[in-house]
Amino acid sequence: LALEIEVNYTKLEKVGEDTYGVVYKGGHKTTGQVVAMKKTRLESEVEGVSNTVIWEVSLLKELHHPNIVSLQDVLMQDSRLYLIFEFLSMDLKK
Repeated sequence: LALEIEVNYTKLEKVGEDTYGVVYKGGHKTTGQVVAMKKTRLESEVEGVSNTVIWEVSLLKELHHPNIVSLQDVLMQDSRLYLIFEFLSMDLKK
């Protein structure tokens, strides 16, 4: 899994940041699809993934609606968790 992020995705530019991580615009190397890559730092090796991140992943994997961003993949690398979303050219802050 660790190499899967570099093998499958290219980080293009930072597009945002929130309490839980940094969001990058990226691309899938095989399909050329533009994606949003949310990089979340794990709390610690002992604590692992925070409850908030587990809740977000669980919820987004179940929800399928045109008005909700689509979670496409979840990858781990070192002490980071990457959530791969469809890329939207705007957000609610703008």
